[in-house]
Amino acid sequence: MPDLTEVYGEHCKVEQVLVRAFGFERVFVRAGANALLRAAIDAYAVGYPVHSFGAFNCRMTTGGTSWSAHAWAAAVDINPSQNPYSSKVVLRTDMPDAFVAAFTRHGFGWGGAWHGTIKDAMHFSLAPTEGGDGVHEPFDPHLQDAADAAWRGHPLAPPPAPKEAGVTAPPWAHEHPGDVRSVHAGCQTVTTWQQRMQDRGWEIDADGSYGADSEQVCRAFQREKGLHIDGVLGQDTWRAAWETPIT
Repeated sequence: MPDLTEVYGEHCKVEQVLVRAFGFERVFVRAGANALLRAAIDAYAVGYPVHSFGAFNCRMTTGGTSWSAHAWAAAVDINPSQNPYSSKVVLRTDMPDAFVAAFTRHGFGWGGAWHGTIKDAMHFSLAPTEGGDGVHEPFDPHLQDAADAAWRGHPLAPPPAPKEAGVTAPPWAHEHPGDVRSVHAGCQTVTTWQQRMQDRGWEIDADGSYGADSEQVCRAFQREKGLHIDGVLGQDTWRAAWETPIT
């Protein structure tokens, strides 16, 4: 579980710097920004198309048990639809080995290499508990100049074509006003959502029980689709399960 307080300071309040990488502008922890820029320069030579690049987010981990390395602006998520989170030892990624190596050689841990049941192939982190080196050094603005020069001429990657278009979501019809949270059993609304998530390719049992596994899938889906990550099956998450394209 990442806790970078001793390395970078208090979560959500670390000193940050605006970094340009892969055609995006993102804030990153200032003391780790050199590592990100070095990784980006090496990654550009690989040619892997990056269409989604997330960094700072003051939130908990996908598992919901501790603060995420994103809360310290010390991690990036790349192309989540092709490199999804799994809590069942399933690694799905289209990243070339050379692209991953561009990050790991500069102090990032890769979620696709984690031991245990969690695989998080989109995720590169400086947190030592996630395989990172906890890089801490003064920011060098000349590295940003070098990264800009290395990126020049690269087009911004388009998102992948959806495998299936979104459809109109069925009406929200839960017996509680607004959402499903914590342990919840024998619920048709939960079953319907679980079946839809199965259709989308997520590993989840359609048993009507909203327990830890369902909450983790909910958090991972919210993260992939840019929703508020709280692990709660509410109306926004319900609609997105049907209306966002399957990628």
